[in-house]
Amino acid sequence: MNLSKMNIPLNLSTFGHDEIRAAVNVLESGHVTMGKQCFEFEEQFAQTLNVKNAIFVNSGSSANLLAFFALANFAMPEIKGRKRMQPGDEVIVPALTWSTTVWPILQAGGVPVFVDSDPETLQMKFEDVEKAISPKTVAICPVHVLGNAVPMGPIKQLAEKHRLWIIEDTCESLGTKHQGKTVGTWGDIGTYSFFFSHHITTIEGGMIVTPHDDIAELLRTLRAHGWTRHLKNREAVEKKYPDLDPRYLFVNMGFNLRPTEVNAAFGKIQLKKLSAFNDRRVEIANTWNNAFVDLISSGSLIPMKTTAQTDSTWFGYPVLLKNEETKRKFQGHLEKNGIETRPIICGNLARQPAFKTLPHRTVSDLSGANRVMDSGIYWGSHPLMSKIEVDYVIKTVKEFW
Repeated sequence: MNLSKMNIPLNLSTFGHDEIRAAVNVLESGHVTMGKQCFEFEEQFAQTLNVKNAIFVNSGSSANLLAFFALANFAMPEIKGRKRMQPGDEVIVPALTWSTTVWPILQAGGVPVFVDSDPETLQMKFEDVEKAISPKTVAICPVHVLGNAVPMGPIKQLAEKHRLWIIEDTCESLGTKHQGKTVGTWGDIGTYSFFFSHHITTIEGGMIVTPHDDIAELLRTLRAHGWTRHLKNREAVEKKYPDLDPRYLFVNMGFNLRPTEVNAAFGKIQLKKLSAFNDRRVEIANTWNNAFVDLISSGSLIPMKTTAQTDSTWFGYPVLLKNEETKRKFQGHLEKNGIETRPIICGNLARQPAFKTLPHRTVSDLSGANRVMDSGIYWGSHPLMSKIEVDYVIKTVKEFW
């Protein structure tokens, strides 16, 4: 077996001839903007996740954008006493997250309240969420980081107690299950990403899911210009305005965040591969956990700890090192030997320069997020990795010590 220097990227293209042929078929049909393929993909996605409504958009970031703009919209239904977001209202969110979880909160007029995360599981701490609640709190935004899951039972109970919305950012954890339930379907709205490097890809794309029909209709309206064209209850709405041409009837504000039929054609095929992709990710992570058992026991290398009662899907292989200096040396060793690495998201987002001026609030010292930021990295565990590549990673990691 040749284990000389190899190139181990974070991810490879998981699409093949079937997806390419489907895309070509769409192009040859002449029907390329949002239509039949997109709606079929939505239905198949909802069935796969066992959720009532799925709304396809052009990115995971757009899914978050629509979720928070819906929360702040005049047409947002007040379900179980939960109120829509007013300017200055607060949304609880982990500091360990991606930027486009937080930008939509600000863009919709809200204030992010950063809470800490467990540096071993990488998931937000329930006790900090509880401390963060104030009279201005309207929502909790759990972020299921790198294929793991936030413990959702206590979060759901807390949200019900205080009449708060739950908006789950699940862009890194498609297919992960917690207590047997798919993450992203625990709350009022869940968001997913189909970017090139994620669990499945539609080239670019995202999905929003919700059990609430009224919220789903609002999201469909906001997705495309604020008009009625793609509503499920289109006829009922249009009957209210008999003097206006129903082809161009605008009942709300909106964006243009529509996906294309090419994206959906990709997605329909990729969705069938999701389970096998995730099984392979788990298999690779288990192989590495077993291979690094001595390093783990000594505390030299601490891989992500799976949340209790969770079937993780391991979006990458995140690890913590003993300190920042060791992290820099170890990361340099991996990169020098062809193993591509990244920070674990960006660690503590509240430490980024943007937040010197942007409104926000923090709870606790965010020491867990800081630990991840200072001494954490991850490398790829994508489903197309060969045994030779998996073994090369083991050899290279062990060589450092």
